[in-house]
Amino acid sequence: MRLIFVDSSLELIPKTIHHHVDVIKSSRIRRKKIEEMLLEDYLHYRAIRKLRNAEKRGRPDIIHRCLLLALDSQLFDEIFVHTIADKIIWVNKNTRLPRTYERFRGLMEKLFKTGKIEINGKVLLEILNYKLEDVLKGKVVVLSENGEKDKFCKHVVTANTICIGAFPKGNFEEETLNTFKKANAKFVRFDDKSCSSLYSTCMVICCINSINGV
Repeated sequence: MRLIFVDSSLELIPKTIHHHVDVIKSSRIRRKKIEEMLLEDYLHYRAIRKLRNAEKRGRPDIIHRCLLLALDSQLFDEIFVHTIADKIIWVNKNTRLPRTYERFRGLMEKLFKTGKIEINGKVLLEILNYKLEDVLKGKVVVLSENGEKDKFCKHVVTANTICIGAFPKGNFEEETLNTFKKANAKFVRFDDKSCSSLYSTCMVICCINSINGV
C-alpha cells in the first residue's frame, strides 16, 4: 500500500518574501542563507500573509508528525510527500526521522539543497523528478472533508494509494484536485467535521490494523 501526503506545507522561503524584515531577522539569528531556510509560520507569519493560500503555508511541523506516525506503523510499502510547491519526495520506509522538530527542519533544509539524503550508501530521502500523477497508482483513495462517509474503512483497506492532505487549513490546490479526478480517485471521510492531518493518518492506520486483527 502506498501513502502520499499531499499539498504538504513544506517548502523553502519563496523569493517573493526574501526581503521581508521577519525573514531577514530569522536568517540572521540562524546564521543561514534565506534561500536555504524552510518557511515557518511562527517565524514568518507576517511575511506569509503576503503569499497566495497563506492559510496553507509555513507548517512543516505537520508533515513531521505525520511522517513519524506513518513510519512507526510500518504498514506502508511506499511513502511519498507531495509539497505545496509540487515537488515529490520519496521516503524510505525504513528511515528513522529525527524526533525533534529542530533536527527535522535541518534535515529537510539539507534535502532541498542536495536533493538526496544518503547514509552509508543507503538513500533515506530523495526529491524525485516526478509529478503527483506519476505516483498515483491503482485504486486511489483521498481523505477529504467533502468525501463520502459510508464504508470509510472498506475504501481505505482496499486502496492501492491513500492520499492525505498535510496542510493546516483550506482545500487541495485546484491542480491537485484535477489530478485526482484524472486518476478516478475516491474521496472519503470518517467524520462530519474537519480533522487534522495527524488524526486522519491515525484513522487510516487504525482501519488497516483492524483488518489485520491488531
